[in-house]
Amino acid sequence: MSASEFILVGYEDLEISTQIIIRDAIASGLEVEVLDRRAHWLRLRNPQTGHSQWIKEASKTGLDSYITFLIMEDKQISKIVLEEAGLRVPPGRHYANQAAALADYEYFHQNAPAIAVKPTTTNFGTGITVLQSYTQADYERAVRIAFTHDASVIIEAFVPGMEYRFLVIGDECVAVANRVPANVTGAGQRSIRELVAEKNTDPRRGVGHVTPLEKIQLDDTELNYLKGQALTPDSVPAKDEQVFLRKNSNISTGGDSLDRTDDVPAEYREIAVRAAQSVSAQICGVDIIIKDLAAPVTEQSYGILEINFNPVLYIHNFPYAGKNRRVGEKILDLLGF
Repeated sequence: MSASEFILVGYEDLEISTQIIIRDAIASGLEVEVLDRRAHWLRLRNPQTGHSQWIKEASKTGLDSYITFLIMEDKQISKIVLEEAGLRVPPGRHYANQAAALADYEYFHQNAPAIAVKPTTTNFGTGITVLQSYTQADYERAVRIAFTHDASVIIEAFVPGMEYRFLVIGDECVAVANRVPANVTGAGQRSIRELVAEKNTDPRRGVGHVTPLEKIQLDDTELNYLKGQALTPDSVPAKDEQVFLRKNSNISTGGDSLDRTDDVPAEYREIAVRAAQSVSAQICGVDIIIKDLAAPVTEQSYGILEINFNPVLYIHNFPYAGKNRRVGEKILDLLGF
């Protein structure tokens, strides 16, 4: 894929999801007015009917209420809403006091062999730590990190499996992507550092969400994760050996997006729609952990991690592998264009 396929000339500085909406709007004969480039504010207008809509950051529209945004922004409140709707969320506890969270080490150590510690309201995986076979020092470090990013945190059982982003537009799940943590695949001769540099030459990888994928970094987080695997950037993986550089699967930290829309059972797409409807969302991303796509769908086969009020579009239009789901067009349809 060349950069010309996803970069829209004249709008290169805008976040890639916003470029998708602009491209599709122009192709549909709509008038596009960029009201605030820094904040990615658009106004679209049909010149024939006069119908117009405001859009911010590609997926924030007047179709969703302010309270819907607030519920999705707050992981604790959205967990309550989802659970009351009969949907499975990881069991855990919410803390507005760091000392209280630190004091619960024994509770989690006895009841949850693996946990996720995360700020209540951050995005892009910021401040989130996943711990497996953890010590008290590990636990306390994760709690302190989370509290540096928010005044309250959630500590919950880690749900094993693969993470999938379900994009819901209206009453339909229109796309599903498997987000894979930053990784490289061995060639038998090149070091991890060399493999990262090679993978970063992909024109789809950039910095600042203006390309479909982000460049893989080798900063403290990646170096520590490699160290936990007894590896360094100069280690040479065997041919076809996949080496992960992070635990979190966010595309914003170098992860890969794999389109799985045609592979996910309909029952999971229905669960995603129910999740969106539970908060009255018209456009949202639902993050679901699924243990095994091939296994029967049960109450224990999945866990909803969170609902996202500003889901990115580019992981579905320009995945690392898979089909272009043309989700920008579906948003324009929902907006009455």
